[in-house]
Amino acid sequence: MEEMADSKYAIRRAEQKDIGDIYRLSREFARCQEIPEDKIVVSVKDLEANLSSWYQCLVLEHDTPEIETPEVVGYALWTYSFETPLGRVATLNDLYVMPSHRGCGGGRSLTIHLARISAEEGCRVMGWHVHKWNDQAIRFSSKLNAINITELCKMDGMDLTGSDFNKLVRGTPKVEMI
Repeated sequence: MEEMADSKYAIRRAEQKDIGDIYRLSREFARCQEIPEDKIVVSVKDLEANLSSWYQCLVLEHDTPEIETPEVVGYALWTYSFETPLGRVATLNDLYVMPSHRGCGGGRSLTIHLARISAEEGCRVMGWHVHKWNDQAIRFSSKLNAINITELCKMDGMDLTGSDFNKLVRGTPKVEMI
């Protein structure tokens, strides 16, 4: 467990016991991103089944004398991929700290620890997405000297979800896989 400067906060790898907190914080994060409730499909069971196999996670804990166990007040959730010509890439999917705990250095510390872990895993690149309206996240990314690849690469991200994804899954390919 990594202690932060004021020693009231600590960062550690998430464990199964943290799934409820990760779920709670991920719902808060989705509301902050203005994602409609009916578009949030990840369940506690999904998080339980996929921790460490499909995603990695760090949690930020806050400890005070008034509470018996530290409270999870933030998290960083990421995945790995392999991209040509970059090689191994860490993608920060969620970085969230509860509003009442912002300004303590938790978000930056989560990001630094993620970068260190990713480098140990052989990643040369760490990326994430930022909403155009999220000035706080844009400023945070700029302070880290992150490059806006949307402008650099002249590319937009695409997602296929819900019934459109299911339609593609049920599609008939012209060439069969052997």
